[in-house]
Amino acid sequence: MQWTEEAKKAQEMLPIPPIMIPYAKLQSEKIARNRGLDRVTLDVVKETEKVYEEFLGKEKTEELRAYIKGEGPPPKMEEELFFEKEDVLYHIDVCYTKYGENTQVVRDMVKDIFFSIEEIMEKENVTQIMADLCPFALHGASKFTIGITGCPNCCVSPYLKDFGVICQHKVRITDKECIRCENCVRLCFDNAISLKEDGPVIDWSKCMLCELCARDCETGKLVTEKRGYKIIAGGSAGRHPRIAQTVEEMTTKERVIELLKNCITRLRKAKPGETLASILDREGIEAIS
Repeated sequence: MQWTEEAKKAQEMLPIPPIMIPYAKLQSEKIARNRGLDRVTLDVVKETEKVYEEFLGKEKTEELRAYIKGEGPPPKMEEELFFEKEDVLYHIDVCYTKYGENTQVVRDMVKDIFFSIEEIMEKENVTQIMADLCPFALHGASKFTIGITGCPNCCVSPYLKDFGVICQHKVRITDKECIRCENCVRLCFDNAISLKEDGPVIDWSKCMLCELCARDCETGKLVTEKRGYKIIAGGSAGRHPRIAQTVEEMTTKERVIELLKNCITRLRKAKPGETLASILDREGIEAIS
């Protein structure tokens, strides 16, 4: 699709993380196509900016906008969340939070659990455990895999990991005024929110605890009340792929560490060739809970 020169320049100035630039370009072309246009115009890019401001939130958008204007620091990459150890038989994969996405609160939450897990993996000598369990030549698939995500979007597929940690954010409806802006409805990917006369109503059977509805609520009608972790285990992306099972919802950091240690203890007692997935298939989730 063709772009006007104005649109090209405006696209380069969008307040978005660098990793999202290709997606924003596709978003602009989608908007133009849906408008029946044969080219991307300045108005289309302005609409794209609004779309990403809603998605990223005011805090992140203002941070990026200040940088583009030369009034703030560059987007911060969370360098410590890039797991690059090559001489161990475990791997910790973190979602796009490591590229500076999400709010500072969520980034700190992810970093806190990441450092704690990394310490446990070293202290419990997981590399030796996994080496002893592998009946063949050690290779990439011999590793114990962990996925950590800042929200239920699960961009790094923790459900295909041995152990997954998903940050959860419980929202509460307050008695503050609702101005019926409908931001919460638009931002709920799971259609869990409906707007009634008194304001939003949440269908908790559908809610995934992502907090997007509350993040930029203009009046404080919706607020994030509690943060915790969903724990899943027994996933695999190897020769016999399977989806991890839910162990616990909205639990504490201390419980995350306890459950991880339980997994390691069970693996320490396993026979060569066994995996956490095969153990849980045979013994059930109770084997680690």
